[in-house]
Amino acid sequence: MLNARRRKFLLFGLAATTVLVAPRALMAAATTPDRVFIARIEAYLNAISTMRASFLQIASTGELARGTFYLRRPGRLRIEYAPPSPVLIVADGHRLTYYDKELETANVAPIDDTLAGFLARERISFDGDVTITAFARDRGTARITVARRAEPEGGSLTLVFDDSPIRLRQWDVTDPQGVRTRVALEAPEFGTALADSLFEVSEPD
Repeated sequence: MLNARRRKFLLFGLAATTVLVAPRALMAAATTPDRVFIARIEAYLNAISTMRASFLQIASTGELARGTFYLRRPGRLRIEYAPPSPVLIVADGHRLTYYDKELETANVAPIDDTLAGFLARERISFDGDVTITAFARDRGTARITVARRAEPEGGSLTLVFDDSPIRLRQWDVTDPQGVRTRVALEAPEFGTALADSLFEVSEPD
């Protein structure tokens, strides 16, 4: 059971993931309008101070989960799965804790070692250790795939936006085994005050 829950944690996109693509070559080939739009996406993400949304998580294996996602930049997020899942994931600004409330176990990792840390960074940039590997626009939707440069054996994370106006609506994760998971945001709220207590978790002894 613990392994299954750990897999769900990874499927949400919190593991460091990459793809086998040459990002500099891709960006060099991008058209000027694409570059301008990518810059607008970057500015949009940097303008998000807080976000709260319900989510529906759908894996290509057929597994479903629901919950609530909270983000307060820089460095803080909370992913609270709805019952029957006992999983709670919290980043407090420095580290990310995966907590199983039923088993009373916790796993901790530096938030900068995760792709979730990308969304929570103080300054989001597509030209650093996390970079663009694919970009496409079609029928009012923009998709931008990001990856960590250092680990080409991993998977990928694709952020999906409405393009007019720009609005984050979901992300798709493909893990190293090819399992794809979609996390669709439902009724996201931006700029809402979020209490400090949301980003705290008591670990078991």
